[in-house]
Amino acid sequence: MANFSTQGQLSQHSILEQKYKTSRMNLLLVVVFTAINLLLLVINTDLYFLFSAFIPYFIASFGMLVCGRFPEEYYTDDFGGMTFLDDSVFVVLLVISVVLTLLYLLAWLMSSKNRVGWLIFALVFFGIDTVGMLALSGITIESAFDILFHAWVIYYLILGISAHYKLKKLPPEEKEAVVDCENILPLVEEVGEAKQNSEPAVAEPSNSNAIREADKDVKHRVLLEKRTLNYDICYRRVKHTNELIVNGNVYDEIEGVFEYPHTLKAWVDGHYISAGYTGTHSFISVDGENVAKKLRLI
Repeated sequence: MANFSTQGQLSQHSILEQKYKTSRMNLLLVVVFTAINLLLLVINTDLYFLFSAFIPYFIASFGMLVCGRFPEEYYTDDFGGMTFLDDSVFVVLLVISVVLTLLYLLAWLMSSKNRVGWLIFALVFFGIDTVGMLALSGITIESAFDILFHAWVIYYLILGISAHYKLKKLPPEEKEAVVDCENILPLVEEVGEAKQNSEPAVAEPSNSNAIREADKDVKHRVLLEKRTLNYDICYRRVKHTNELIVNGNVYDEIEGVFEYPHTLKAWVDGHYISAGYTGTHSFISVDGENVAKKLRLI
């Protein structure tokens, strides 16, 4: 049984790089869902998605209100008898909302290639958005999920920024060894002799032992599954444990309240089967080739 805290199956460089990518992925989600919410607002639907910036939506919503663009039944009680402003006011406020959203998009684009300054800008900008949300909406049951998702985004932005600076402190990873041309011919001759003598250079790995039979009745979430080479492969999460299941048996698992990049693996009938989480995707691999892959938003 493995544990997330050890992270022994990926290099420290890979783990930190994945954390930085995950941070940027959350920032991109903010851009996408904010844009969707603005569109849904303009066409007067009642739908609203979480993972959205608050201030751009609030500004556009205020423009809709003061310019009389909501349905008539909205303007009763507190808003009855309002004098509406010209539609040009709404256009100006909508443009401001779009520009604010585009600033998040710019931060996402420019934060690639470890340009962490733009990620810091996004953190400050989204922090201001969060303060504005708390000041204007307060802490209520209705706003609880918005507050939760704002905290989620802030956490991952901080995680990505921290990962960047930790990555800079690590020594560079060793490059692949360069083969000396003068030693190529003797090496080829040795390999040829090994083949003639029918002696494999590397012994085939033995089959992995199954930990237990997978419990079909336990509450779980299937992260990814694939049938290939007569193997039913399932990568799932049960409570705080991720499991690699092959033909109904658990071969490897990893525990952790929060998921971090990891790889679960097993040798079955001479085939190397692995599954895991890269920080952005779930994957299943057989003999070193991905046979299934899925984007993980949360």
